[in-house]
Amino acid sequence: MKKRVIALLILGLVFWLFVRASIFDSPTVVIEVQNSTGAKIFVKALYPEGLREVKPTAIKGGTIYLDVSNLTKEWSDNVKRRGYGAEPFIVLTIVKDGKVAVQGISLKGDGHYQRITVFPAYKPLSLKGTPEVEVQSRSGYWEALEESREETIPAVVAEVLNSDNSWGQMTYSYMANAYVGFGVYAFVGNEWFRVGTHYTYNVNGSSVSHAAFNRDEDVYVWAKFTYRYERWRIHIDGQDFYEEYIFVKSFDPSSLSWAHHKPPEVSPAPITSWDFEGRKYSSTYTYPYYRFSIGDLDTDSFSIDALGFISLLSSEGVISSPAAAAAKAANIAIEVSYRHGNIQAFTCTLDVYGDSGTYHRIWRGESETTVNGINTVPVLGFYISRG
Repeated sequence: MKKRVIALLILGLVFWLFVRASIFDSPTVVIEVQNSTGAKIFVKALYPEGLREVKPTAIKGGTIYLDVSNLTKEWSDNVKRRGYGAEPFIVLTIVKDGKVAVQGISLKGDGHYQRITVFPAYKPLSLKGTPEVEVQSRSGYWEALEESREETIPAVVAEVLNSDNSWGQMTYSYMANAYVGFGVYAFVGNEWFRVGTHYTYNVNGSSVSHAAFNRDEDVYVWAKFTYRYERWRIHIDGQDFYEEYIFVKSFDPSSLSWAHHKPPEVSPAPITSWDFEGRKYSSTYTYPYYRFSIGDLDTDSFSIDALGFISLLSSEGVISSPAAAAAKAANIAIEVSYRHGNIQAFTCTLDVYGDSGTYHRIWRGESETTVNGINTVPVLGFYISRG
């Protein structure tokens, strides 16, 4: 009898360990969507080629169960093929009572079991009727990718505009395998808003050192970014609406370059205003009168251009006219998060010198956008003027 009890206990322990391993060590994501009773929920994930619809393994009430094993595998394979990877990124579109919420979720770690709670921020939604012949063939609710475009574009990441007798140097580098976050933006209805952050990394590190500038000489540092646009059609019982997405999918650290003049194909820094850093005194020409490091920023992010890509899309009729006009009106820019946890992906320093006994004025650039309300993000741009 005792042996039988022991055997049953052992079997029970093995079963418990198996269940625990199946749940907590599996690539399963559980997303609890609050205030979603009666809502239609659409799920997309960002794969190496772009957003792709994914089918939940189950939906129970407002809880979604996702198996992300294929997603993590494709990103792992992409690292081997193309040299860059990403944290899994999920996008939920939640439609309820004539309103919509679009929520992006960055999955931390290696994709094993995670439980996440989402609080939808619903916005009014305008639905349009669909031709009846199509409704009959595709009734119910569904989503489909209707248009996409991808372009690799060089964009300024740092610059010095020098109208002064100052001189100095800027350094800029990327640490291999460090995550960089790029804002993901969606246009729904009549406005753009940021839905989340896509974190990607490159296995290669690179740097620009000693980007030196002389008196009255500018300097520009840039890198290549792969921008992506997508338009999705969402269909609900005979009515449609559209989502348009803009984001940076990846970047190439090996493309870091600099020059004293910005090449015409390089997108400018998205500076809309200048913050006065102060009137600086140079006591000696052998020591910098102004020093800057990216860690001096009061935020972990800076901005790069997005309007150049949107202008290209608009000229070719890819993006909708309302989306293009709203992007320009909002002065949309891509927010770049350079810190992930306690790891800083980018290093940027600036040392500025002047003749002994001279005064100089320095401003630092800012990008102001009305996406998600009035939002000001630093730009690694500097303007130097006399005295």
